[in-house]
Amino acid sequence: MELRHLRYFKVVAELQHFHQAAEKLHITQPALSNQMKQLEEELNTALFHRVGRHVKLSESGAKVLEVANKILNEVDLLKEAVSDIESGQTGSLRIGVLQSINALYCREIVLEFDRLHPGIALHIEELSNRQIEQRLLTGDIDVGIGFILDKKYHHDLLFESLFSEAWKLIINHESAKYASAIMQGQPHPLKAVLLPEGFETRSVVDQFFEDHQIFTSKITEVNTISFILDLVENGMAFSILPEAFSRLNTSAKRREYDLSPAPKERQIGLFTVKDRLRKNVSNISAL
Repeated sequence: MELRHLRYFKVVAELQHFHQAAEKLHITQPALSNQMKQLEEELNTALFHRVGRHVKLSESGAKVLEVANKILNEVDLLKEAVSDIESGQTGSLRIGVLQSINALYCREIVLEFDRLHPGIALHIEELSNRQIEQRLLTGDIDVGIGFILDKKYHHDLLFESLFSEAWKLIINHESAKYASAIMQGQPHPLKAVLLPEGFETRSVVDQFFEDHQIFTSKITEVNTISFILDLVENGMAFSILPEAFSRLNTSAKRREYDLSPAPKERQIGLFTVKDRLRKNVSNISAL
């Protein structure tokens, strides 16, 4: 079976007419009929039923058309991927990023990328680390930017470290007197304001609390960094966040302290899939 068999078959199925299909394909009708006969013999099934001068798909033919469309679409994607790799100038790039990465870094990355590569369309979607891994493996995205965690990854995933994040205790000026008590695991009246469970940032903070017996009698959960910072700046609250979050909503009300002992710096990395023809993403890591 060759790709031309599937392409010819698709045109016949769409037009339901051998003569019209032959004209569209710029071949003779006997040649087209012969190609379809070869395909039917290889599949050992009749693909069409004749109805007057027209043809209609058999039940087997309908299934073959479904699969043929998928195969031909994959071939088109393959050609696009190869073209993108060769030229690096046109096409599209689908990127999955963590919410925090999107908020902190993507604006600068996208502006610089668009300046250097105006012909490449970017499609950026906020995803969790787990979703980035899953959608890379299924081919739904081309590259992911997320946390490189201390865990065993799928054997087809590759990642390149881009930079690391230090962690800070974030508190307002009025509550700064409780900073040492928090880090020493002593009682204090402040609430912890954290991202909800399920966020990678939250899992790091929870582990830090457990490892160093940090006292947290009350926790407020919100799902945006800007809201966390607002609650810390204006209430009796504290949070532990990556240092880069201080770039958001900068305020004189807020104070930041190095954690002692310091949690392990978190690695931000570029995730791709090995052994797959894919679009050129090297320019992302270079920005």
